[in-house]
Amino acid sequence: NNGFAGITPPPHPSPHADGSYTIKLSPAEFQIFQDNQSKQPAAAAPAPAADDGSISVSQDPSGQFILHIPAGLWTIIQANNGFAGITPTPSPKANPDGSFTVSLTPAQWQIFQDNQNKPPQAAAAVDGVNITVDASGRYILKFHKQHYETLKNNNGFDGITAVPEEKDGVLVMTLNEKEMQQFNVNQEKINQEGDDSISVSLLASGDYMLHIPAALWKMIQLSNG
Repeated sequence: NNGFAGITPPPHPSPHADGSYTIKLSPAEFQIFQDNQSKQPAAAAPAPAADDGSISVSQDPSGQFILHIPAGLWTIIQANNGFAGITPTPSPKANPDGSFTVSLTPAQWQIFQDNQNKPPQAAAAVDGVNITVDASGRYILKFHKQHYETLKNNNGFDGITAVPEEKDGVLVMTLNEKEMQQFNVNQEKINQEGDDSISVSLLASGDYMLHIPAALWKMIQLSNG
């Protein structure tokens, strides 16, 4: 989309507490921004999906590294700070199959590799869920009973046939890759808040103030906006 193409310097505001961003544009810059949004988005060729639950990596003509990350592995990477030191932190929308595609510069790719080479945590805690991966590639999720019931009541396990077993007072659930993808989709639905549109106000100075939700900001940035 090249959302900020032609605007110099490109906006780099700090995020608000809710993850959204506010930027100020002159009338001329706002016109450029509007023109950019009306352009047809460039079609990005997705990286081939990895069948073994691993990350597939390709490099585009510009030198960017394109990572295709399965849903379950995305959860583990997020929980183990796999993008630590990369700003802004990648937060792409899920692909139709539940996987994620991330574009990194060569420097960011090196940081990502260094992060993966660090000793992994014994388990990843995501929103109160303890997640590990066993030798066969299945995902082992552990919940406190109350948290499990809360997720269940909020459709957190829709489309998942696996049932938990109680071990040492903790509920343990084993998911395959497809079920883990569905679990992530359900969590995204539960966590989704607010409107994903840009709000615009006109200041007394004649400048335009744009309030951009976090997810939409990431989309603009990741599309080289």
